[in-house]
Amino acid sequence: MLRRLSPVSIVEAFRKRSYYKTFTWMVVIIGFLALFIATQQLLKNLEDGYQLKRSSDKMDIFNQLNKVERDLTKEYYLTLSETTTKMKSSHEDSWKNIQTEIQTLKKQLEKTDTTGPAKKELLSEMEDITSKGLQADHQFFRKATSYKNEVLFNQLYLSKETETYYSLFSNLFLIEEELGRTGQFLLDENEDRQLDSIELLRIRQARQELEMRHNRLIQSLYAKMEADGDSRPREISVMNNQINAYLRIIDATINQPDNQQYGTIDSVSARYQTSISRVFDEGIRDVQAEMTDQGTSVIRNAWFAFVSACSVILLLIWLTLSLLRAFRKDLHILQEEADFFAEGPRQSRYHVPKQNDFYPVVEAFRTMTTIISGLLDYNDKKTVEIKQKKAEIESLFSQNTNPIVALSSDFQLLSGNDRFKQLAQSSELMTIEELIHPADLNRVRRALNRAIEGFSQTIRCQMIFKEDIRNMFVNIIHVPTKNEGGTALYLTCHDETDQLKREERITQLALFDVLTGLLNRNGFEQKMEEALAAPQPGELVTIGVRQFRRINDIYGHSAGDQILKEVSTRLRRHFIGTGSAARIGGDEFAVMIFQQDIVNYRDLKSIIERPYRIDGENIDVAISMSMVRYPDDAVAVTSLLSSVDIAMQHAKREETGEPVWFESWMSEEYRESVVLESELREAINRNELQLFYQPQVNLETKQVDGCEALLRWFHPERGLISPAVFIPIAERSMLIEEIGMWVVQESVRQVRAWEGTPLGSLRVSANLSVKELVSGRIVEFLEEVRGRHPGIEQRMELEITESFGVFSDTRVFDALQKLNHLGYRLAIDDFGTGYSSLSYLSRLPIQRLKIDRSFISGTDACSNAPLIETIIQLAHTLKYDVVAEGIEQAEQGENLRKLNCEYGQGFYYSRPIPADEFKIWFNRYQDQIKQSG
Repeated sequence: MLRRLSPVSIVEAFRKRSYYKTFTWMVVIIGFLALFIATQQLLKNLEDGYQLKRSSDKMDIFNQLNKVERDLTKEYYLTLSETTTKMKSSHEDSWKNIQTEIQTLKKQLEKTDTTGPAKKELLSEMEDITSKGLQADHQFFRKATSYKNEVLFNQLYLSKETETYYSLFSNLFLIEEELGRTGQFLLDENEDRQLDSIELLRIRQARQELEMRHNRLIQSLYAKMEADGDSRPREISVMNNQINAYLRIIDATINQPDNQQYGTIDSVSARYQTSISRVFDEGIRDVQAEMTDQGTSVIRNAWFAFVSACSVILLLIWLTLSLLRAFRKDLHILQEEADFFAEGPRQSRYHVPKQNDFYPVVEAFRTMTTIISGLLDYNDKKTVEIKQKKAEIESLFSQNTNPIVALSSDFQLLSGNDRFKQLAQSSELMTIEELIHPADLNRVRRALNRAIEGFSQTIRCQMIFKEDIRNMFVNIIHVPTKNEGGTALYLTCHDETDQLKREERITQLALFDVLTGLLNRNGFEQKMEEALAAPQPGELVTIGVRQFRRINDIYGHSAGDQILKEVSTRLRRHFIGTGSAARIGGDEFAVMIFQQDIVNYRDLKSIIERPYRIDGENIDVAISMSMVRYPDDAVAVTSLLSSVDIAMQHAKREETGEPVWFESWMSEEYRESVVLESELREAINRNELQLFYQPQVNLETKQVDGCEALLRWFHPERGLISPAVFIPIAERSMLIEEIGMWVVQESVRQVRAWEGTPLGSLRVSANLSVKELVSGRIVEFLEEVRGRHPGIEQRMELEITESFGVFSDTRVFDALQKLNHLGYRLAIDDFGTGYSSLSYLSRLPIQRLKIDRSFISGTDACSNAPLIETIIQLAHTLKYDVVAEGIEQAEQGENLRKLNCEYGQGFYYSRPIPADEFKIWFNRYQDQIKQSG
């Protein structure tokens, strides 16, 4: 039978049938087989996903089991505590509650489908406890641990973090078991109130075992924290304190067996057990969430893979069938092409791609018709071409808008078209020497000679006409002729004069500043490259106009432009022949000085800062100046500009405005600030920022009126980073907006958390940066916060640090007006250090002034009393409250109270502390006030 099925017989069998139908059936059958395989894989993946979800549901049994275990352990320790303190209480209700929980746990256990022996043993122990009570010698805690191990670790292998969770839950199970067994054991040993040496030894062993289990649990917690990237040192610290309190009670009993001190062991063990339960519940929730998410992901991916596979299979079937239909269609093209050619010597309209197998045959047909039609039409085309050439030559002079000149073989001008005569303004022809500019004459002659020899030539030259000299692009055309006096050359000239002028204008705009006429940044960088390539060392100085925006706001942009022009004029005059000046920014100039140590920069600064006479008014201008030497400090344009920019940042921070030379440590400081900025961005996402709170006390009543929220950054490697370090970096990078919104959001959250507590009446003050007010985003955010939390504006106060010229900025003033309209209380922080104008101060919509701490606790605090009193009187005149910062002694607070200062803040009352510690401090402070009377 196999011999009959030779390849030849199979081919012949296919030839007797329709290829189209045969291939169609084959494609359909293969497609259905692929769909069947994809369906089988879908079912398998769905089963894996649902298995993950079922495994997550099986862990719900731990809630009831842990509850029974905790309540039973609590009952042991409560009974043990009462035997020591000789206080008795009724345990009937709690015992009934435990029995009810055990019955509930039994029902849940009976519904589970676990097959191991741990389930039966646990049920047996629960039955023993139910029948005999607490006095039963049961192994419930050990069996509960075995059952939890059996259930959890049979499902935990599905988790991605099996190793981390295995260590954590193992230690949790063992510590819970050890805590319960220890309570059971201590209660049994305490029945006769006498502890012999064997019992004491057993207690020591139990204590050591419990401490060892706790230490292993803490190690597991640290391992999980490191794996998750979490940070809970405070929770671990609390657990350590709790277990240490428990162990101290055990140690006291061991050291004084006759004086057993179990009086507080029930509350201590309960707190520790609560911490363990919280860690356990959190871990179980994480495992369940992970397995549920993983199951959902597997199911979703399974469906996605199935749909994708089906789509690809169906697409391939459709493409294959389309290919078969296209092949069938191509078989008829040859016949149609032949029929079409028979109608006449012309090509068909059918398009056949080159990749098609029939393309060569069709092209052969078409080549044949092309040859035939070409032979017939050759003479007609040649006739048309000759007529066209003749017409082109005739219209060459008359219709061309470019100048055209005809030359003889000895370069004599024979004729010119109308455009040439228009430029020459004469009907008489000139000589070649009169036409071509002397500087270009020799080059033109050489080009004409090359054209006579038969080489195509083009050349740019200047032609002299009566009115002006024109820049021409000349195309030289050679015309073979036997007549020596006839035309041998045509010069077709394209006038480029206007184009060159436009290019010069573009170059001017590209390299020079329109307002001042100095080089712009692009032109200056080219000048810098030339200077750096020269062997002579030099210097680069940048000059920035301080508070230029303020000048525009006060005197107008026209005055600002005149000042910029005058600055450029003074720079030109000062650096004639010694340097090249440029305007490289809106209010920033730079000068490339071609030698070193020839400029006195203090003199230059005084020259530029001389008063500017604008529209009959003298305007004072201050500048910042930074300098760098090349090639000493930099050898490239980018590094030179970077170095001088870094020095300019330091110059702008100088209050005196002294010129600043670049030094190498500035680059290191700048790189460090860049690194710190990157880490600050990550700190916001990693929740490394924290708010501390410092109380504000009413100096008259001694009551706490509010508190100020102060930002702290706890870096995981650098430790505590001062706000004085990272706030300026945040302001430069505009991270201050995100930080400001985080501070407001966290302050609102804390205000809401204190509602319904003794701290519910306190007002929380949050600091805002001027940069935030200028951008306006923080105002919009505060408006949204007010909408989400009605009444929150009455519980918050916003502090703006006083600095020079800050309130003259209309954007800041408008932002404060809008915040005041929204109902937020506003305060000026660090008052007395920023030289605020009294005219601005009287118009600001604020309610409070905060006197800077330097007046209260500085070295000149004693001599500042008259000034402080003046500030307080000024604030009261403007109807502002006054808060004095920096109170460190009771005497300072009393003196301020006598000066009618309403509120005080400082280390005398409290340092800035976290919210939970602030609550403890507040309660303690209130008790002190009540006691003092």
